[in-house]
Amino acid sequence: MPLLRILLIPFSILYCFYQLIRNKLFDLNILKASEFNFPIISIGNLSVGGTGKTPLANYLINKLKSKYNIIFLSRGYKRGSSGYILANEYSSVNEIGDEPYLIKQTHNDITVAVCENRVYGIQASPQNENESNLFILDDAFQHRSLKASINIVLSKFNQPFFEDFIIPSGNLREPVSGLNRANIIIISKCPIDLSEKTKNDFVKKINSNSDQKIFFSSIKYKNYVFGKYQLSHKKISKQAVVLVTGIADSTTLENFLNEKNIIFDHLKFKDHHKYSKQDIILIKSKSKNKNIITTKKDYFKILEIENLENLFYQDINIEFLFNDEKNFIKELNKFIK
Repeated sequence: MPLLRILLIPFSILYCFYQLIRNKLFDLNILKASEFNFPIISIGNLSVGGTGKTPLANYLINKLKSKYNIIFLSRGYKRGSSGYILANEYSSVNEIGDEPYLIKQTHNDITVAVCENRVYGIQASPQNENESNLFILDDAFQHRSLKASINIVLSKFNQPFFEDFIIPSGNLREPVSGLNRANIIIISKCPIDLSEKTKNDFVKKINSNSDQKIFFSSIKYKNYVFGKYQLSHKKISKQAVVLVTGIADSTTLENFLNEKNIIFDHLKFKDHHKYSKQDIILIKSKSKNKNIITTKKDYFKILEIENLENLFYQDINIEFLFNDEKNFIKELNKFIK
């Protein structure tokens, strides 16, 4: 462990006690949690960022929007506004945040809203008493003033929660004991060829309750990059491109491009980066006579500033390993019905 993280351990211990006390107060019903009469799916994690919550939200919307009136509710991290905002076709990244903006661009047929207070966000949403409503809450596992129908917690394969420590010396938002509140645990971003033995080793280390279900998922990249038109990976194989990312962990995407023999110069920005005109100038200077590949989230953010003809995004799906997708959907339906 780096020296700075060792020095921060006393602060982590204090923060751990605070979270333990807070959780106990909710467990004892001293601090109250609001309930609603329609299903609410909470997607969250124990650690800070990069576990794949947005791809899972996108997956759930695709699977469920034919049956339910979906409302996607997020706090809108790093947005330049506050309070409750209902997204529409004119909403900007700065107004609602990059992840809600991506969801709205991808699913214009669902309701997308942002609010720091999830309870108020649900109450303020249109037709909140409609029994066909299904709320999908992004990053709400620690938002304990709301009782969800089902809590889905993600943990990244190459940085699992059981090998981490509470912030600020680690990346955990609360003690590992908080995982007891989860109904479904997903180990995300696994290798596509994950072995049964490695899976079983993980399950042992998770040490879940008997009523908790554990699933393993992988990122599956689509066969093309998308922009004004599609480009196959073969078309750009062994060509020099510029990779632009503003996400928490770009390792999986980098590895994928390497596997496809795509040569890239990487402009790496921080997670939730707000692109400026100066950033676009830099991107254009690096990409003369080259295609630009980015994530879908970054693609829409860059387009909001300037429409670059040579800009493409690599789209993704999530794939449940060990033929477990049907079991996941079955478990999900058990709670939302």
